[in-house]
Amino acid sequence: MHLEYKVTEEHDNQKVSQILKSQLKFSRGEMRRLKRCAGVLVNGQTVRLNALVKAGDLILINLQEDDNQPVIPQELPLDILFEDEHILVLNKPSNMLVHPLSYHVLDTLANGVIYHLQQQGQNSKFRAVSRLDKDTSGVILIAKNSYSCYQLAEQMNKGFCRREYLAVVHNSIDSDAGTINLPIGRPNDGSLIFGVTPQGKAAITHFTVIQRFATGSLVKIRLETGRTHQIRVHMSHLGHPVMGDDLYGGSLELIKRQALHSWYLAFYHPVSKETMQLQAPLPEDMTALIHKL
Repeated sequence: MHLEYKVTEEHDNQKVSQILKSQLKFSRGEMRRLKRCAGVLVNGQTVRLNALVKAGDLILINLQEDDNQPVIPQELPLDILFEDEHILVLNKPSNMLVHPLSYHVLDTLANGVIYHLQQQGQNSKFRAVSRLDKDTSGVILIAKNSYSCYQLAEQMNKGFCRREYLAVVHNSIDSDAGTINLPIGRPNDGSLIFGVTPQGKAAITHFTVIQRFATGSLVKIRLETGRTHQIRVHMSHLGHPVMGDDLYGGSLELIKRQALHSWYLAFYHPVSKETMQLQAPLPEDMTALIHKL
């Protein structure tokens, strides 16, 4: 994996480090890595980061990493929505952890992704830019190198990524649309769940009702922030817990996992800056739930 940049007249006689920082938005940590591994070439020759470049020079940055990989590679089926040398976008099934835990080291999304990357000859760490709970299905974004991860994380932090979910919640929602702007945190230090609390972090959730049923509603939800369990906590606080989410007041009668699906993700490609829009269709269990209702 590599990144190319042709020096323009505007940046004639500038240091490589200046261009990496101002034009390619490299983080300090990534620039330190490039310095350690001599990962920058100008016109095919390895150079130091303080080297001066001329207009027309071609800068080649090596993004390949040789980090130790703590995740055990495991061959698992992956539903790939998009892939190139910089990013991987997957449709994650429900009942699958994203990251391994000390007591659950296999059968996670990370295991499958690392195996997939190693089959391609890449030795990269697992870097999930977006996050999904174990029982939430849908679109998830993976960066294949630290540069892409940093660029995408910055987009997330600045609100440039659009994340939309579909959820089936209890009870018919009266309003056609609304915004929940309530802080989320742990009610107390020993709490294993989250809730709306004045001491929590700012959290904003936008919802639109797509369809109403006698005992529930299908809603489209857009996140403006990304707090842990944000949708589940906010909808429960509103009196409309997600069906199947028994942790926050939902019933398991009609579906055995939270009826929450990440259906749409839009962002700028970390290298080409092209607008990316990825969608994942509703899984069978949520489709069946809607038919029942």
